[in-house]
Amino acid sequence: QRTIVSGSWDRTVKIWNLTNCKLRSTLAGHGGYVNTVAVSPDGSLCASGGKDGTILLWDLAEGKKLYSLDAGSIIHALCFSPNRYWLCAATETSIKIWDLESKSVVVDLKVDLKQESEMATEGTTGPACKNKIMYCTCLSWCAD
Repeated sequence: QRTIVSGSWDRTVKIWNLTNCKLRSTLAGHGGYVNTVAVSPDGSLCASGGKDGTILLWDLAEGKKLYSLDAGSIIHALCFSPNRYWLCAATETSIKIWDLESKSVVVDLKVDLKQESEMATEGTTGPACKNKIMYCTCLSWCAD
């Protein structure tokens, strides 16, 4: 059935039925606001994340929590791989990719802040950006 999923500041994920425009279920489990949700390509799973640094995986058909993944810091964005077996998360400190079958981190992509700071201040006369923080705020996964 046609569905939309939303995350809220009230720490919940809501599943909406677009056929009748009614709330189908409210999913609770986060310890902080939810600022990102992603639905798997086949529509069976939903991932949610936010301030608590935890990713929750939900079964959309049943409206039940399956399990959680610890991202270690605030989660800004989530996206599923085209095959649905990997999940990518943009956090305050890195971009992490989980294998959802083993529930393990496959790769943890970190930005070299020292190098980024030096590149950002080349040719400028102002102070170096010593306290620069890099946030990834959106993600997309190419099927190729």
